[in-house]
Formats: sequence, C-alpha cells, structure tokens
Amino acid sequence: MLDAAHDLAVAQGWSKVRMGAVAVEVGVSRQTLHAEFGTKEALGQALVLRETDEYLAGVGEALARHPGQLDAAIEAAVTYTLAATARSPLLQAIVTSAAAGDESLLPLLTSRGSAVLTRASQVLRGWVLADDAARDPAMVDDLVDDLVRLVVSHAVLPQAPPEVVGRRLARLARLVSD
Repeated sequence: MLDAAHDLAVAQGWSKVRMGAVAVEVGVSRQTLHAEFGTKEALGQALVLRETDEYLAGVGEALARHPGQLDAAIEAAVTYTLAATARSPLLQAIVTSAAAGDESLLPLLTSRGSAVLTRASQVLRGWVLADDAARDPAMVDDLVDDLVRLVVSHAVLPQAPPEVVGRRLARLARLVSD
C-alpha cells in the first residue's frame, strides 16, 4: 500500500492521490485501505515516516563510521541525508509540489513533523551520548534539536551542496561540544 501511494505521489503529486486509486493499484478495496490507515493524511504520515526510517538507517551507518569524532560523524550524517534527499523521488515531489502551491505533504516534514523530528533526534542523541558518555545530556539535547531542525530546513530548501552544509554543521557541532 505504501509503495503504491509512493508511486502515485511521485507521478502526480500528493494532492491528486486518491485513496481509491491507491486501493486499485494494490488490488484491495478502498475500505481495506481505510481500515489500515484511516485517512489519506494518515497514509501520507505513514509514507513520510517510512522514508524517514530509511534515511535514519543511513544516518546511523554514517555516524557509526566515525567513532570518537563528533564533527566527522555529523558531517557524514548531514551530507548523507541531504544527498539522499536530493535523490529521493518522493521528497523531491514534496518539495516541487510545495513550490507549485501544493503543500499537502510538506507540513508532515515541517509544521506537523514532530514524528520525523523525534525519530531523527533519537538516533542522533543516542549516538552522541553513546560515543562519549561524559557529554552533558542537556547540551546534547540542545545540539541535537538544533542540528535536526537545520538539516530539515536545508533538505526542504537547499541552497548549498550537501558537502558544504555537512562541513558547516559539523563545525557548529564542534563549537557547541567543546
């Protein structure tokens, strides 16, 4: 169901996706789709969270490649996230649709994106504290919240290459953690 919703959103924009069309693509009744997700908004949320989880697996791998090196780990994770965003047909469809006035999924990443922010923050906070248990948890919370919000902002409105943003945010993380 999520694969069908993904493909339709990429092909025609989320505002034009209908629950009935998703059901037809999957070969189930519309009632079955509604029983699984409830509403179109809930389907969109599930779609965005699935994409988020795929990103976070890559973020975890990028962080793990740099034990004991906060700035290098942050740079790798940010660069991965922004490069993957640029390659993601779904996220590009969300951003492109939003630029054309269809912001139906964009709030799930921004103003109503608490689930995305929470999941991303948990991954980053867990790594930062596990990497150096002596770090002040309150400072880590502030750093993680700010970094995650900045990455979402750069993903939604990219203005510099991923590598440049990765280096800049790593430099900020190093300044805050020192």
